[in-house]
Amino acid sequence: MEPDAERRQLMDAALKVMRRNGFLGASVQDILDHAGLSTRAFYRQFQSKDDLLLAMFRTAAGPDVDHVAQTVAGAPSPVEAVCIWVDEIMDIAYDRKRIQRLVMFNRSARQTVGYDDEVAWLKDHLVAPLLDALQAGVTDGSFPAADPMPDAYSIFELVWSVAGPQVRQRLEHRDAYQHVLRFCLPALGVRDVK
Repeated sequence: MEPDAERRQLMDAALKVMRRNGFLGASVQDILDHAGLSTRAFYRQFQSKDDLLLAMFRTAAGPDVDHVAQTVAGAPSPVEAVCIWVDEIMDIAYDRKRIQRLVMFNRSARQTVGYDDEVAWLKDHLVAPLLDALQAGVTDGSFPAADPMPDAYSIFELVWSVAGPQVRQRLEHRDAYQHVLRFCLPALGVRDVK
């Protein structure tokens, strides 16, 4: 079996076993039994069950990271890029399937070695297109008040908190999006906020 196919097979089996038994209740042997593979196959791909979970987390998050980057890159201006980025992150938070997938891995992964590094990787990769937009806006004058690095991470935290479960129950996606832009764009120095 090809290494990539073997890796995918193990991750698919692990997901099914973890959904049934939870992360702590899923043994490597359970995963191997479900995948129909040997212990040797497991350790060719992963150092531990924790390593497997972190690989699953990154695999689950990767398409969202790529989609946000591609969508924002297509924006015609820095201001529109920020608006698109906010909307894309809101889309992730308001999409039950996407957020449940990430939450499932977050709950399970918190105790794993390397978890904090994976969360930092995810945040950095989701923030990168926003940071690029802010830097472009400073360069072209769209964001005269911006300090790109801290502003990008502050905007990320604002969007994620507004898209959190308590606010999500009270604000529709569009209203949450407008709420975030009402704060962000003037803080960046945008005068004509629509």
